[in-house]
Amino acid sequence: MGQDLTKASKATLQEQMQFAKLASTATILPEAYRNKPADVLVAVNYGASMGLSFADSLYRINVIKGKPSMSAELIASQVRSAGHTLLPKDEDLQKQSVTVTIIRADMPEYPFRATRDRAWAQSMGLLAKDNYKKQLMTMLYWRALTACAREACPEALYGAYTPDEIQDIPDEIHAEVQPEAKQESPKEQPESKPVEPSPSKEDCRRISKLLADGGVDSKEKAAQVLKELTGRDIHSTEQLRVDEAEQLLFSPELVVDRVKQALEKSNA
Repeated sequence: MGQDLTKASKATLQEQMQFAKLASTATILPEAYRNKPADVLVAVNYGASMGLSFADSLYRINVIKGKPSMSAELIASQVRSAGHTLLPKDEDLQKQSVTVTIIRADMPEYPFRATRDRAWAQSMGLLAKDNYKKQLMTMLYWRALTACAREACPEALYGAYTPDEIQDIPDEIHAEVQPEAKQESPKEQPESKPVEPSPSKEDCRRISKLLADGGVDSKEKAAQVLKELTGRDIHSTEQLRVDEAEQLLFSPELVVDRVKQALEKSNA
């Protein structure tokens, strides 16, 4: 592979998969990517679309709440890489406000500006957060930068948010629905819960063989190893979710190694 791995787009899919499997076992890898070769593969290709190297993709793109996010430093870099001008920040310490200005390369006569101040942070309920308590002006600058970049040159952001923005997005949005009037009946049937799809029997068989190859020879060891692999209290491969099964089958060699490590850990 050699120097072809400098950019993800220059590597073949097989080379990328091999790299993803190897990289996912590294202890210096960010937590979000450890033992998740599929996520590594997606991240490096997402970064490649922005012209980032493998290392930049894994260390400057974070996964938060299942969404890719880029640091504010990376956003600033992307703005300049796209050929636009990011002017020095305009701070007003007395008013506790920060203004960011971006001048597009194709529209130099129309500068874009965004201002974020303490009043804005208070209205957004952010002042209670530790980051805003400790470094208010820095956080206001990052927010002003992101807001300005999203308006001036959204193509440079590739749809990504900053980690701070993603934390503000609720995990679920619930819509209030008025219940319809029900006709009385002698006996109502309890509502059935949706059944989550399970892996195929063949996938379960393949995963069971990987467990056995790693040294699992009893139901107790299987339950222990599956908990280590998934973080859930499950006792058989039939209880795996489809996405968990796909993740395990994506890198079988890694699964066998992790099974052995889990068993060694329990015997230590």
